Amino acid sequence: MVEIELDRNLWNRCYTVHTLVLIGSREEDGEYNLAPKHMAMPMGFSPYFGFMGTPRKSTYRNVKREGFFTVSFPAPDQLITSSLAASQREEDDSKPVIRTLPTVPARKVEGYLLEGAWFQLECRLDQIAGKFGEWEMVVGEVVAAYVHEKALRRTGEDEEGGKRIYRSPLLAYLYPDRFAVIHESHAFPFPRNFKR
Repeated sequence: MVEIELDRNLWNRCYTVHTLVLIGSREEDGEYNLAPKHMAMPMGFSPYFGFMGTPRKSTYRNVKREGFFTVSFPAPDQLITSSLAASQREEDDSKPVIRTLPTVPARKVEGYLLEGAWFQLECRLDQIAGKFGEWEMVVGEVVAAYVHEKALRRTGEDEEGGKRIYRSPLLAYLYPDRFAVIHESHAFPFPRNFKR
C-alpha cells in the first residue's frame, strides 16, 4: 500500500465508483436547471434521498430557496445529455443548454426530470445537514418515484442470473474522470441467514 496525502486531491488518487444523477431545481428567475452530481445516495432505507451541495453552487441555493428537487438517473445512452448538463453558465448566469435537453414535468413538485431516465424521484426538502468543509448534505423526502418498466424489479421475482441488468444496463461515474456501463452482475454471496 502507498500512503497518500490527506489533502483536497485525496479522492483523485484512485478511481471510485459512484452513481451519476441529474438534480433538477428551479432558478430564481423561474427557469429550471439540471446539474449532474455523483455524491448522491439514498439516505437509509426510508424514502429519503440526499446529495452533497455547497452555497457556492446554484443547485444548493435553488433547493434551499424553493424547497424541492428532482432526481434523474440517466441511462447509459444519455451520457452525452448528462455531460451537457454540466456546461458552464453564461456571463448573465443563465444556462441555455438546459432548454435543449429532453425533459418531462414532475407531477408532485414543481420541476422537471430527464426524459427517458431509468429511475426518477421527486423530492421535498427535508433538511440540510452537516458541514463537511464547504459541503453540506441536502436531504429530501421522496414524494413520487418512477422506474422504467424494463428496470422494474418485482417483489419475489428471480433475477434470472442478472438478465435484467444485461437488458437494462446502468451508468456509473468513475470519479474523477471516467464512466462505465454496467451490464453484467452476479448474486452477492450473503452469509446464511443474513438480514438487513
